[in-house]
Amino acid sequence: MKHIIRSTTGALVAGMIAAGCSTAPPANEVAAANTALSNAGQAVDRAAADPHVAKFTPSELDRATDSLQKAQAAWKDKHDLATTTQLAYIAQQRAATAQELARARASDEAVVVAAANRDQAISTLAERRAESAERATSTASTETPQGVAGFATGRSKLPPNSMAAINQLATTLKNNPGSKVVIEGHTDNVGGPKRNQTLGMERAQAVRSALVRQGVEVGRITVQSQGEQNPVASNDTGMGRYQNRRAQVIIGEAGATMVGSSQGSTPATSSGSGEQSGGQNGQSAESGQHKE
Repeated sequence: MKHIIRSTTGALVAGMIAAGCSTAPPANEVAAANTALSNAGQAVDRAAADPHVAKFTPSELDRATDSLQKAQAAWKDKHDLATTTQLAYIAQQRAATAQELARARASDEAVVVAAANRDQAISTLAERRAESAERATSTASTETPQGVAGFATGRSKLPPNSMAAINQLATTLKNNPGSKVVIEGHTDNVGGPKRNQTLGMERAQAVRSALVRQGVEVGRITVQSQGEQNPVASNDTGMGRYQNRRAQVIIGEAGATMVGSSQGSTPATSSGSGEQSGGQNGQSAESGQHKE
């Protein structure tokens, strides 16, 4: 390999002189050749040891090595000091050029890599922010539905197991004094639509009364009835009817337009200071004869 041939010492130069001819060149020429070849060899060795040269400028190193070999041959074969020193100088300059170009290209690559890493970091950060925003949007929407389910058939009295939900709702509202509330009353499909519309309102009013007793201002609460519209489960089963007999609470920011969670026909609506719970002890208006 070319890169194995490196600088020559004074002894090597002397050996080449002895082998080349019987008449030794003048001592000053030997010293000059020795210095030129040694300097060129050291320059080539330095370039060969530089990992950047091996990666970015191997052809420049090959040219430097080739010039060094020619310089050595010129002195060994002809004792041509002028040609030897010229070729040695060229080898030395080409080795230096190989290192300079290699460093420049390594620097350029570092800039490119840094830019790519920066772009990747920016892209990753943007993706994480988008994911965080999406999670925030999905978990903190403007309107948050909650409520009470499991009213007895035809009655608006709050179910026995509803107080935990009522207490939680009241705490949420008191901790968010700027929010407003819509309570929707719902029924199953047992009984006539007109009576169910009234019963839905009575259920909404019952929840409102319970929240007011917990310290929520009545003026923040709007009640409305969906009647038997917009069921959340099938009315063909007892469990489905149980789930549909409910009062749904929608909490939203003050000033927001809240239409509730249902998209049926226009419901009956009430707001203000009315505290009638109506029908809490009512009979089975959804049809007392229906068995579940």
